[in-house]
Amino acid sequence: MFKQVRILVVMLIFTLVLQVYNHALNSPCINPDGESGQCVFLRECQPLLTIYKKKNVPVGESDFFYESRCRGKHNGKPLLCCVSPRSDSGVLPEPGECGGNIRMIRRIHGGDESDLGEFPWIALLWFRQGDGGGEFFNCGGTLINNRYVLTAAHCLEPRQDWTFSGITLGDHNITNDGPDCDRKSCADIPVDVGFEKVIFHEDYIPSQKGRFNDIALIRLDRSVGFSDYIRPICLPTEAGVRASNNVGLETIAAGWGVTENDDYSDVLRKVSLTVVDQRKCAQLYRTKFRLRNSQLCAGGQPGKDTCLGDSGGPLMRQVGNTFYLYGIISFGPEKCGTTGIAGVYTNVVQYVDWIRRKVE
Repeated sequence: MFKQVRILVVMLIFTLVLQVYNHALNSPCINPDGESGQCVFLRECQPLLTIYKKKNVPVGESDFFYESRCRGKHNGKPLLCCVSPRSDSGVLPEPGECGGNIRMIRRIHGGDESDLGEFPWIALLWFRQGDGGGEFFNCGGTLINNRYVLTAAHCLEPRQDWTFSGITLGDHNITNDGPDCDRKSCADIPVDVGFEKVIFHEDYIPSQKGRFNDIALIRLDRSVGFSDYIRPICLPTEAGVRASNNVGLETIAAGWGVTENDDYSDVLRKVSLTVVDQRKCAQLYRTKFRLRNSQLCAGGQPGKDTCLGDSGGPLMRQVGNTFYLYGIISFGPEKCGTTGIAGVYTNVVQYVDWIRRKVE
């Protein structure tokens, strides 16, 4: 208890003392072990956050925490020198490092509100209106490692009236400026991240019917630290998982898109969707375009669907205790939740090799 109080006192002093030399947010630093890191907020550094949350902190860890402080603050908040355990942004995490959450899944449009931390890989994509207008969200995305978010290419098509501006990770209620809470606990404050570049699939053609190759990678402007509320999903990289026949199996989609009330949702919602046979789905859309193997279909149940604003978000399948990203929300029927008409998703299994080539 005394050592926990000691850390709290250190943090209080740290927020009050003005340093002569200031580290900026995300600036390089050296931690007490001589390792290179970045100056970030405490909530973004899982190793130091773990120490901070301990009830009985060993003296060595307490000293390490104290000596990890960066000189200076950002918007009045202290910064700590954090070394990510996986600093290689070109590495796709393996099961055990991805696809897990702090919640057990309980059994959007016709869907339910998700639990805090249930899908910690979901990202919000923000856009800014032209001529100095405000920001708004319009799509979702999925964190796949500490530097990349996967989304739909059509979400990021260049437009005259608005431009892509950034990403929020770890959010639940987008109208809440503080931490989101349920009856048992509160989540960490969401993290806003900029982007370095957008990587479109080379064969994606804007405004093409069928939205073939509707996939893009967003390289973040910095590595993000993982926590209970920010962590990557697994990609279907394992041969056994990639070869799985998903037809008839239950998947989960999630987002902040339009609900059955025709309004965007303030909170992250989820919906269970059944994967539809490819040939049957192709018949549904045959008058508009020819469905490809690089796409898959799910849904068609009355009142259960993804909708406007969900684009780019994940279609997930749970295998054991691990979540895999199987689809990216692309498009669907004109009226969301139309009985008998499934939505169309980019089939991530077909793009794993492309993703591997593009991550740096």
